[in-house]
Amino acid sequence: MTAIERSSPGSLRRWQTDDKPPAEQYAYWREVVCAAFTTLNPAARGAGRDRWDRPGLPGWVDSLPIGSTNAAEVESCEQQLRHGRAQVAAMDHPVLFINLQLRGRSVVSQDGRTCLSGPGTFSLVDASRPFTLDYLESWRTVSFRLPLEAAGGLTSPGRSLTARTFSASHGMGRVLTQTMRSLWTEGPHLTSEAAAAGSAAICALASALDGSAVEDDHTSIAESIRRSIDDYVELNIEYADVRPEAVARNFGISVRRLHQLYEDGPCTFGQMVMSTRARYCADMLAAEPHVSLTEAAARWGFSDLSHMNRVFRRLFGHSASELRGRRVAPIAPSPGPDGPSLPV
Repeated sequence: MTAIERSSPGSLRRWQTDDKPPAEQYAYWREVVCAAFTTLNPAARGAGRDRWDRPGLPGWVDSLPIGSTNAAEVESCEQQLRHGRAQVAAMDHPVLFINLQLRGRSVVSQDGRTCLSGPGTFSLVDASRPFTLDYLESWRTVSFRLPLEAAGGLTSPGRSLTARTFSASHGMGRVLTQTMRSLWTEGPHLTSEAAAAGSAAICALASALDGSAVEDDHTSIAESIRRSIDDYVELNIEYADVRPEAVARNFGISVRRLHQLYEDGPCTFGQMVMSTRARYCADMLAAEPHVSLTEAAARWGFSDLSHMNRVFRRLFGHSASELRGRRVAPIAPSPGPDGPSLPV
């Protein structure tokens, strides 16, 4: 296995399959997944248990110990990962996984529940009980492995938080996942003391999770995907490409399918993106009233000042300049047939 060494208390290690012959990649991937996570059996979707019926298996894992936790970023192709009774029995220490979806979608099953997790969401699985991760297309995740005893009973059956879709865009879910991202980025450069403090923070934040950050259990798959897309745009509106082509590619769907997902919702995809831009821009003008309108328009993706003012008037009932130093709620929670129609 190839390791990348960095100057840190814990060394970042990388495993990848692309330097192996295609015929050996599946067997190697089983070792990689087990080394970075826990005992898992990967299988091709629809090929039957523990079978891989195609040539090669692209994938890589970066893994880093951070205090009492272990963090990993993983990318691979569509597949099922199973953690059954035999794998549970083979474990030395019970652990919990927090899986933040960066790209692609996964169907998570545990404790008689099933949820869909897409970019902008995360889920929990308790490795002291069987679970399945079914990745529907090429995917990438950041995953933290926590000692189960440090999670404060978070995944006990009575709390019903395993195999649930948590939003990473608001509340405690946002605080937890932003901390996960920061620790993953800075982990290789932390001292032992800082790494221990960071891992303690992750455990404490995870223990504080409750059902308030869980997406509605009664939504359809289409609505679940739409909410995942909303969360993804919310998290990435300032720095990432949120044009339809880029978002569709990130979720493994066509641009046509992306727009279809919003046909029965309160607004179109374009209106949702524009509303998100306007809300963030309005927040900045309220908090930083001395920022020029031209700078604000450019930072939040408006084509010009006239465009920004049209959007603001329809969403807030005020021009952008009138919202300097003020916080005004949108006229409607989201633009649509019964609310203001936003120019996109």
